[in-house]
Amino acid sequence: LDANALIMVLALLLCEQRVVLQAREPHVLTMAAETLRALMYPFMWQHVYIPLLPASLIEMLQAPIPYLMGIDSVVLSIAEARYAIPSDVVQVNLDKGTIVCEAELAQQMHLPEAQYRKLYNAIAAYCPSPSA
Repeated sequence: LDANALIMVLALLLCEQRVVLQAREPHVLTMAAETLRALMYPFMWQHVYIPLLPASLIEMLQAPIPYLMGIDSVVLSIAEARYAIPSDVVQVNLDKGTIVCEAELAQQMHLPEAQYRKLYNAIAAYCPSPSA
């Protein structure tokens, strides 16, 4: 994810949204989920946290509570076939660097400009550029 997308995902998590990370490789999901939790410091994620959701627990995607879950390409294809991902769940594709969420929700996730710039400058060097 580029720095803008990373800040958006952090804001979504801080607002206790349901977030699903998607990637082809399971180790990418675990690293990304752990990184997001670490970046939330000094806050801690107190909700459901499953960095790699097994296919046997796919119904967890229907939970009406905040969560951070990761699904690989196999589980994603099963979830899509069963229409198991609700439309109001934020989907973060780590392979493509995209975020899919409701437009109204995305518009609400804006930090004040000064704080946004400070955070952006702190993490931009560690993120791929938006054009990559």
